[in-house]
Amino acid sequence: MIDNSEYTLKRSKRKSIGISIERDGAIIVRAPLQTEFDEIEKFVSDKRIWIHQKLAQRKVLNREGPKREFVNGQGFLYLGKSYRLKVIADGKTKSGKTLRLWQGYFELKESEKSNAREHFILWYKRQIKKQLKIRLLRYDKRIGVEANDFRISDLGHRWASCGRNGVISFNWRSVMAPIWVFDYILVHEMVHLIERRHSKRFWGLVSRVIPDYEEHALWLNENGADLDL
Repeated sequence: MIDNSEYTLKRSKRKSIGISIERDGAIIVRAPLQTEFDEIEKFVSDKRIWIHQKLAQRKVLNREGPKREFVNGQGFLYLGKSYRLKVIADGKTKSGKTLRLWQGYFELKESEKSNAREHFILWYKRQIKKQLKIRLLRYDKRIGVEANDFRISDLGHRWASCGRNGVISFNWRSVMAPIWVFDYILVHEMVHLIERRHSKRFWGLVSRVIPDYEEHALWLNENGADLDL
């Protein structure tokens, strides 16, 4: 049992323990014939975050995304909160901006409704840049590493990635999540600058900065499919 999920154990003449997630979401643990059950349980426990991530990816692939329309009253997420959209006639916009978050509402120029999704994506990208300037001050010295650069793009089902060149890429959808989840994504990738693998050392470094990181990761796994347009 992994949290609330059961797994099937299969023993064979293999040399090491392995885990796979089947298309139907079944968790298969394969182990050598003579491996002690306690050792298998520890291995599975150490892999629980990876398992939850893979299960969440399966759910995302088999689940329809949110059907948001760019009309008055539709809610759009930013830092975990939903803000309703107001479509404003061009002549009535005072800021001159195509899209802005203002007094608890998103305001979009009526003439740009057909390009609304692109405007929202650009807006989210700008917000990530702003948040990074603020959040990096909280974590770079605590982690003891600095990224060479940051990029923001569409990473599909990945929230971020760390290149071997020291460049961290963010999914533009990541800033829809609550700030504490956004922080987890940032810290996760910064730690990858030190330790590439999801090893015991890796999670130890993450936990030094975010002791309850598992709660953050599980929130993202369970709610990530809703972070989209």
